[in-house]
Amino acid sequence: MTLPVKFSPNGPEGWMAKPDVLQETAKLVDGLPMGNDHVYFDRVTPKFRAGIWRSQPHTEWYDSYATDEFMVVLEGEVTLENDDFRETYRKGNAFFVPKGFRGFWRQTQPMLKYYVIIE
Repeated sequence: MTLPVKFSPNGPEGWMAKPDVLQETAKLVDGLPMGNDHVYFDRVTPKFRAGIWRSQPHTEWYDSYATDEFMVVLEGEVTLENDDFRETYRKGNAFFVPKGFRGFWRQTQPMLKYYVIIE
């Protein structure tokens, strides 16, 4: 049975207390992206997942963003930029990064976000 999924701004019970682990990045430029991820929903076909993610400050470079991703910033901020674009997203902002985006993810403080990824 498929049921609605409730997202908590602190993740599932006990998730915020879980130790941070190294998060996967594109090309790491600066910092150490230690954090954690919890997938609330995962579907194989079509490939779709939604969850909550946290990470320490870091900067990474994307030659080509691998997925379409919608995000809502719960805490912190991130700046996405390239030669033609620069935008900072803060607590309460929602944004979408299309597959193929080429540029920097500059996260200068710890961040917590909801995400929906479509591959």
